[in-house]
Amino acid sequence: MNNYIIPHVKLIRMWVVMITLSSCFKEDSPVQLPTPGDARLFQVGMGEDYHRAVYFDLTTEDTTGNEHAAWDLCLESTTEGYHIWMNGGNEAMIANTNTQDFEAITDTAGAEWEIDDPDWDINETAVGDWRIDRMIYILDRGPAQSAEDRFRKIVFQSVNPVEYEVQYSKLDGSNFSIVHLAKKSGNAYIYFTFDNYGELLDIEPYAATWSILFTRYRTLINTVFPPLPYIVTGVLINPDLGVAVDSSLSFSEIAYPKALSLTYSTRRDVIGYNWKWFDFTSQAYLMKPYINYVIRDAEGVYWKLHFIDFYNSTGDKGYPQFEYQRL
Repeated sequence: MNNYIIPHVKLIRMWVVMITLSSCFKEDSPVQLPTPGDARLFQVGMGEDYHRAVYFDLTTEDTTGNEHAAWDLCLESTTEGYHIWMNGGNEAMIANTNTQDFEAITDTAGAEWEIDDPDWDINETAVGDWRIDRMIYILDRGPAQSAEDRFRKIVFQSVNPVEYEVQYSKLDGSNFSIVHLAKKSGNAYIYFTFDNYGELLDIEPYAATWSILFTRYRTLINTVFPPLPYIVTGVLINPDLGVAVDSSLSFSEIAYPKALSLTYSTRRDVIGYNWKWFDFTSQAYLMKPYINYVIRDAEGVYWKLHFIDFYNSTGDKGYPQFEYQRL
């Protein structure tokens, strides 16, 4: 008799325990998607000759700008950073002389000129990892410079978490200087010019306060051989951002779930200049508003953006207008 009753008692107790435990679990709540912001229009002014570079912040709509041609060298500003870029918008080039004899370099004879990769890949800079051999470089500052002021020979001497040491002069040895270029905490890059006997420029705002940069830069046209360096006007992104490109949906159709499904790139020219094209018939720039850029910022907030105009109200080019919205 007992052998028959006990299993049922155990079974009843088991059901009591299960019911008690089930009452302890909270019911699943539906995932709450963020409420999207309002769609906004904004226009930046680069000038008809694109002389002005403009930083724009998606969150605050703050802008700050400078003359795009003002700087010669861009240096990584993070504590571990050592990468160096030229001003491609000035058509700058650089040559490694493969010698450490500073006095031996007096002209550009035999110089093999190199340019940076247009997407600012840190592994594809023309200078490369200069810390290994500390060779002498010749910088061509670009054809806009006078013949007397166009070239500099440079040794990138050292770098540490707080500064760079750079030695340079003109090819004839004049204008010799050794400068210590302080990194700026909170900035992605610092900018240096050889003008005014050499100085750091206050160009870039703190990395946390800008999203995209409208500027002139150099790209490569790969439809010809060898690839042709070409100056373009476009958009570079903050290195802390990721951007995805989508043309499968209209701007109004892109919502938060779509943003989560996309693949993001941190390539600096992922937005680039391809949002417009030049129509030779009308002799005007026309837009590609069907190309949508979905931006994931450093805080993980998603934005969508597309370009709708390149002219201001008086018909001057160089005034990109775009629509954007927080998802």
